[in-house]
Amino acid sequence: MALDQRIARLSKILVDSESISFDEAQARLRAQTLEIVVGPEAVSPASHAAILTAVSVGSRTFVGGVRVTGAVNMRLNSVLPLDADTLADAAEMVGASDFCYATSRKIVVGMDGGPTETWSVSPWWDGWKAGTTKSGEAHWGSGENPLPGIAAGALAVGIAFEAERKRFFDYRSEVDLWPVNTGMDAPYFENVFLPEALWLVGLGNLGQAYLWALSSLPFTDPSKVSLVLQDRDTVSKENWATSVLTKNGTYGSLKTKVAEDWTVAKGFKPRRVDRSLFARDRLENDDPRLALSGVDKYESRRNMAKVGFDCIVDAGLGRTASNFDRYRVTIFDQTRPIDKHFAGQVDIPVAQFQHTGDAYRLLEDEIGSCGMAEIGGSSVAVPYVSALAASVAISRVIAITSACEIPVNEVRQISNISSPKIAKLTSINCRGIGHAGNPAL
Repeated sequence: MALDQRIARLSKILVDSESISFDEAQARLRAQTLEIVVGPEAVSPASHAAILTAVSVGSRTFVGGVRVTGAVNMRLNSVLPLDADTLADAAEMVGASDFCYATSRKIVVGMDGGPTETWSVSPWWDGWKAGTTKSGEAHWGSGENPLPGIAAGALAVGIAFEAERKRFFDYRSEVDLWPVNTGMDAPYFENVFLPEALWLVGLGNLGQAYLWALSSLPFTDPSKVSLVLQDRDTVSKENWATSVLTKNGTYGSLKTKVAEDWTVAKGFKPRRVDRSLFARDRLENDDPRLALSGVDKYESRRNMAKVGFDCIVDAGLGRTASNFDRYRVTIFDQTRPIDKHFAGQVDIPVAQFQHTGDAYRLLEDEIGSCGMAEIGGSSVAVPYVSALAASVAISRVIAITSACEIPVNEVRQISNISSPKIAKLTSINCRGIGHAGNPAL
């Protein structure tokens, strides 16, 4: 079986953790299917964000196909830039397919009782909190905020994928997108302020997940939102399995172009920078002072220190089969410089990868030593982790825009979600930031 570049980084999870061949890994991934069952109660923006996120990241994880059943012909309640009137049409646009055979796993959204003949899990949300539980046990709170829906949909796919790998740990998970001090409540979604201007550095899996989460927000006037989209790379086949805006027809396009098309459809005002960001670069007067970092190299992060950003929201993902479901979200400002935080960290060249095991020897025979080193040295990645990290990062951006205290660092692993590491709350000094008003509910 020829190596499928689209799912090579996904296949590495099974190859590296179970010592099987790439052929075996690809065959197993193509046999995995997912069904998302929609109940008639799933009508809120959070519900539809959860469903569409689960379809988008699920179709890149359950490679055999994702279908959506149940109350799918309801009117779409999402401001994602999708040219669709119904939930069914929107789901098809982001990756849903139709097949008649049995599914491996099920996600049940918006139903008091779920099917019992197949393993299933249900996402839930309440205010800024999100999580999963057994089907039939989910209880939903306020559903006006789409970000907890995105987080819940991503978590549900992650738990279903772990169950499919026979590494099931618990149906229950929980994440709080707006941590507060004891005795305090998080603000209501309608009372926060949405960001007016952002500079996105890196438009791979994290950068595209940022745009997915940002575009789910109900801006009163999206045309007043200014975005700078910066990346030098083009879309390749291996980006399909990790990046939610990447489609088969976009291979060879600049990542900035893919991002631009999406943001224009939303109504934002994007500006492209089709090159890397360098340490010598300097912001001009009207440039966004709040940056979202989606890069994967330490040097790229350090380069952001002197450019002129008042605040940088940076996310990092695990890279191996043992920690691929780990993410980190860290906030940097003038008192916490990003270059000092990452000082001394060294990026390891792909060329230094040394293969071990039969799987990589067989791969070398098929595609050569250079191709094998590139695959072997690349990071393991799944899109549901990026989507969850993005929902946290965009929530932090909203908190900064709303002048609220936030944790400057948070580290979680989905397979150990009950033990997050969250820093104490603090205020962020971001003098040049504006806001685009409250959410338009």
